[in-house]
Order: sequence, then structure tokens, then C-alpha cells
Amino acid sequence: MNIVYVNKRHRCRKGTLEETENRFWVKPNFRERLIDKRMVGFDLNQLESIKEMPTIAEKVSSALPLVYLLMVFKDERQVAIGVDEEGLYAITAALKIAGQRNDDVSNSLVYTAL
Repeated sequence: MNIVYVNKRHRCRKGTLEETENRFWVKPNFRERLIDKRMVGFDLNQLESIKEMPTIAEKVSSALPLVYLLMVFKDERQVAIGVDEEGLYAITAALKIAGQRNDDVSNSLVYTAL
């Protein structure tokens, strides 16, 4: 499964889903790794909803066909990620959204192939 984090400047960074802690971790850049000595991650227990993000999909070019999703958190942060098609089903099954579990997650997801 390939997961890509997309920042506000439409730059992509690899990410991983840690199912045991229900967190999405972004691969640290040079500054985060050596200077700040910290990891960037998102607690998916705080996730409120997931929806399609086609505007980012148009601006980001990738070798892999990815589905771009906008994750909206309780504290009103919005994080855009891209997953390949096989990863889409894995990530939606693994995510635990506040007030929703497994079957209900797919109901909050709008998916169209890019």
C-alpha cells in the first residue's frame, strides 16, 4: 500500500499507517529528523470525516495512480493524503473515525477513479 501526504504547497511526502496506535506518520524531512528530532503524525482517533480532494489531485503528478482524500479532524485541521487503489480499501477498513466504526467509514467516503 502506498500512502502520500500532501502539504499546502502541494508537495508529496511518503507516509505510513500504524494500525496498532491508529496513527498516520509522515516520513520526516531533513529538519524534522536531524534538527527538531521529532516525527510528524496524525492521531486518527481524532478523525471526523474523509472526503475526496480532486483539486489537489489535479495539481500533484505522481508515477502511481492515487486517490486523494481530505481528512478532517476534530480540531478543524485538514490533512490531504493520497493512496493507491488497493490501499484505499485497506485504509478505510483500518481507520477508526470518531463515532464510526468499520462499515460506517465507507459511508463517509466519496470515491471516484482519477
